[in-house]
Amino acid sequence: MRKDVRKKLIDVAKKGKTITYGELMKRFHIPRGHLKPGIGIGHVVGIISEYEHRKKRPFLSAIVVAKGSASNVCQYGRPSGGFFFIYNLPAVLRRDESKRGVRALTNPELKFVRKEQKKVWNYWQSHRDDEL
Repeated sequence: MRKDVRKKLIDVAKKGKTITYGELMKRFHIPRGHLKPGIGIGHVVGIISEYEHRKKRPFLSAIVVAKGSASNVCQYGRPSGGFFFIYNLPAVLRRDESKRGVRALTNPELKFVRKEQKKVWNYWQSHRDDEL
């Protein structure tokens, strides 16, 4: 797990903000990785979210958003469709391989993201990270 990226996400969460995939890619020299699964930014933030979930914390990658993705439901942006491949998501939201390239999110997915973003912000604004 990339601890440096995790620390940055926690810093962003404490401020009640989001960060784009592009900002993380540039800052930490991480490739997009869509052509080589397992090495790109989606994989990096997915591993962090799965780790957070095992620790009984909200999915931290919910605050990693696509540039220009703000909407009425997700005013601060939303993650890409890859977010819905994270293990431990509610079964009704977890995507199967047939939707691997689908970037658009459904209304239930958007509502879940917005709710999870609020959980992330609330959690990290009231907790310390004892792992740093």
